Amino acid sequence: MSKATYKQLDDVLRSLGFAVTEPEEGTRVYKHAERGALLVLPRLPDAEEVRPHHLVGVRMTLDAFGIAEPAELASRLPQAG
Repeated sequence: MSKATYKQLDDVLRSLGFAVTEPEEGTRVYKHAERGALLVLPRLPDAEEVRPHHLVGVRMTLDAFGIAEPAELASRLPQAG
């Protein structure tokens, strides 16, 4: 099984209620209006595998803001657990 891509991560974050903007070239900002969570990630190719430190940051943010527990994120992304 392949690892999660940035496209898959983007799809999951949007499905969890994040809105996305690209305020600067090369940057994506994900905002969750209801919970106040903010994620800033580089704009990388959709097919590129998610870098481990980006995935850790996403996991921590989702858990800290009560949006999704790590197990839920792992169930939505290939090899995210």
